[in-house]
Amino acid sequence: MEPKPQRALAQEIERAEILTGIRNTLDLTYRRARQAARADWERLFNGDPADTCVTVRVQTGPATATRGAGFLKLRRELVSKSRVKGSVPHFAH
Repeated sequence: MEPKPQRALAQEIERAEILTGIRNTLDLTYRRARQAARADWERLFNGDPADTCVTVRVQTGPATATRGAGFLKLRRELVSKSRVKGSVPHFAH
């Protein structure tokens, strides 16, 4: 049986090795994702992403309320539960 300080040191070394392995795996995964994104960009847009530019236009004007702002519209019609009657008792739904 190892003394406590040696056991603690061995556990810390093991944790450091595990963390190093995780970091290396994440770096490799990130590098592959970045390469795939660059290849897709070049295939779709024929060029380096740094060469593109974006134009943004900001227009100011009188503040007006937007009808329904902040609310999502339902895509289906609401059906009143009183009109829908099934053969199954209410507690079984």
